[in-house]
Amino acid sequence: PVLTAEQQVAVDAIIAGLGEGAGFASFLLDGVTGSGKTEVYLRVIAEARARGLGAIVLVPEIALTPQLAARFRGRFGDQVAILHSGLSDSDRLSEWERLHRGQAAIAVGARSAVFAPVARLGVLVVDEEHDGSFKQDEGVRYHGRDVALVRAQRAGAVCVLGSATPSLESFAAAQAGRIRMLTMVERATGAIMPTIEVLDLRTYLPDGEDMLSAPLAAALTQTLAAGEQAILFLNRRGFATFVLCRACGHSFRCRDCAVSLTYHRTSDRLECHYCGFGQRVPEVCPKCKTVGAIERKGLGTERVAAALASRFPDARVARLDRDVATGAKAEGILARVARREVDILVGTQMVTKGHDFPGVTLVGVLCADVGLSLPDFRAAERTFQLLTQVAGRAGRGDRPGHVVIQTYRPEAEAVDCAARHDYAGFAAGELAARADLGYPPAGRLCAVRIEGTDEPAVVAAAQHLGALAVALARREDDAVIVRGPVAAPLARLRGRARWQIWLRAAERGPLRRVVRGVLAAEVKGARVVADVDPLSTL
Repeated sequence: PVLTAEQQVAVDAIIAGLGEGAGFASFLLDGVTGSGKTEVYLRVIAEARARGLGAIVLVPEIALTPQLAARFRGRFGDQVAILHSGLSDSDRLSEWERLHRGQAAIAVGARSAVFAPVARLGVLVVDEEHDGSFKQDEGVRYHGRDVALVRAQRAGAVCVLGSATPSLESFAAAQAGRIRMLTMVERATGAIMPTIEVLDLRTYLPDGEDMLSAPLAAALTQTLAAGEQAILFLNRRGFATFVLCRACGHSFRCRDCAVSLTYHRTSDRLECHYCGFGQRVPEVCPKCKTVGAIERKGLGTERVAAALASRFPDARVARLDRDVATGAKAEGILARVARREVDILVGTQMVTKGHDFPGVTLVGVLCADVGLSLPDFRAAERTFQLLTQVAGRAGRGDRPGHVVIQTYRPEAEAVDCAARHDYAGFAAGELAARADLGYPPAGRLCAVRIEGTDEPAVVAAAQHLGALAVALARREDDAVIVRGPVAAPLARLRGRARWQIWLRAAERGPLRRVVRGVLAAEVKGARVVADVDPLSTL
């Protein structure tokens, strides 16, 4: 493709930092959805290969890997190796060995691909760098984006962080001059950004299980009549998000986790989305013994897709979430959408990722409030990113796009700024709020998590470590603020009780000393881990 002026500026700037002797350079490629960030990556890597250098490209989701891999293989052939957890062990070993032997020089994969044995590394790309799935929360905890920056620095390579909605950490680093910002504000095809309409659900009440308000239903009808495609986004999977007895109010919860069970009609089972526990829906309430009083409440993507298929019988409806789409299945669904064999795609955040479907002209967000009220200081940032990313799926072809956001809180800054395509305004307000509270990127955080099967032992360990953390913080002249110990919002997970202590400081030094002191303490009956720069408060 012929590069746009903005793409050419970005390519030239990154290539200028490339090559042996040039040293480490880092860039934040802030480009609106559809601005052609992938083509920038391809051009820079082509130049690196011309100089005999290797490359690593990280993507947040396995579902995205086949699409991106196809584009890279179309340009670089067998030089590309694929690395992600969806491959069999033998396939992953085969790809790893191809890289190790030098038979392949470009690794494309999810976060663990950052460790790929690429010789003479010249370029390291982190696509959709804002995505939380780059954080490894189990075992050895690390953030793929941060490891990428460190690896590129040690290799004297170029690191490119790309996103239409950069994380506030990366944006603040660019503002401080630690990363060079490159901006692309126009779509590569010349298409205009989609128009965004916000509907107040307190006024426009949805009239059925498909969660469509009258204006969104009318827009969807018009889109289908024009032979165009639509994406509907709801970040809740399953058929019913909770099940209860209407006689006594008993709700069905996981035996091992402090969460409600979700009903899936396809399997006709109640399932836990955290540990995988499942059971059939009983005919008799286990608490009050009432027969026939079990009700399935709440709406998930499975229920919405079924309701849409009933409302629009001539439309081809598909669903994209973790229940139906893993690995090759996800690739198959996305391929059907690309071939225009699907009229309406209903999905969770999997539909918000960097998909490029020229036939999609309408995007509907069924409820923008799903993640806005979570007990997490990043809730507004994640909501803004999700809304902006899913809106960016509309109007990428030759027809203009339209986005309808349904919400009970149209005045929320995340919703308002997303509707106006105003990343800068949102970032300025959110960074100021974070600075007032000392939250990242203005401060440093570490979560000390205490868990175990013996709840009294976990509570005792948490209280002991909490008192120790307070004492250690005093030695640091109270440069470290201690919050907790307190039960985690998900107080029980996979049969283990969970407590946590949150430590916050302006600088890493005092925080590091307090955390090391806490981890050095001996406790019985509980496992203690430190999650540095945690992304989840749950």
